[in-house]
Amino acid sequence: MPRIKLAAWCGDQAPGDIVEVDNDTLKAMRRDGLVADVLAPEPADALPPAPAEEAVADDGPELVAPEPQPGRKRR
Repeated sequence: MPRIKLAAWCGDQAPGDIVEVDNDTLKAMRRDGLVADVLAPEPADALPPAPAEEAVADDGPELVAPEPQPGRKRR
């Protein structure tokens, strides 16, 4: 179970306190912005690494919706 350092109040735990949580709680607390630092290594399957912006490949031109053609509208 990972140990984390809190970034904000969580129940009766003050910011900066070190607590031990399970992987599901860690994921939820990260989403809510309550984790300042993870002190123990996480399992490899817990959270996939976020891709860096410069590492994102350009797949070509963006798809743009075609402009509407003049004429009768369907109802």
